[in-house]
Amino acid sequence: MKKITLFICSIGLACSTLTQAANNQTTDRDDCQSAAWYSLAAERGDATAQYKLGMMYFNGDEVKTDYKKAFALLNSAAAQNNAQAQYHLATAYEMGIGTQANSQTAFNWYLKAANLGNAKAQYKVADMYQTGQGVAQDHAIAQVWYQKAANQGNTLAQSALNR
Repeated sequence: MKKITLFICSIGLACSTLTQAANNQTTDRDDCQSAAWYSLAAERGDATAQYKLGMMYFNGDEVKTDYKKAFALLNSAAAQNNAQAQYHLATAYEMGIGTQANSQTAFNWYLKAANLGNAKAQYKVADMYQTGQGVAQDHAIAQVWYQKAANQGNTLAQSALNR
């Protein structure tokens, strides 16, 4: 049992170390190796690395733009409750980037991210309730979500509350 626990701890430390190495590389643009480091950590299941590498593929940073790879990586990170990945995965579903557009699935991912405290996702949930996109229209629930996002400084939500 001690060996299993030690092994599991060493995997977590290795992923954390690889992700930190990638983070360090992103601050030093003379040595653009962060994609390689993130890739190693992502392969080992590190959600932060999966998210960051997914965004690199999405934006074409250090790697060739590949929406399918970006979508797959964001999906893996989102499944591990990475709120940023959930937000961007929802956006991919909403816009049909790397996958078929699906406003209901987009709403569900925005809601997961919103429940984890992501202010941009809280605004999107409010907006989708307000317009009835991907969910039944409900102005009262929209106001609750606008308020949550506004409380975190989201200026779009603050403007929506002042309409």
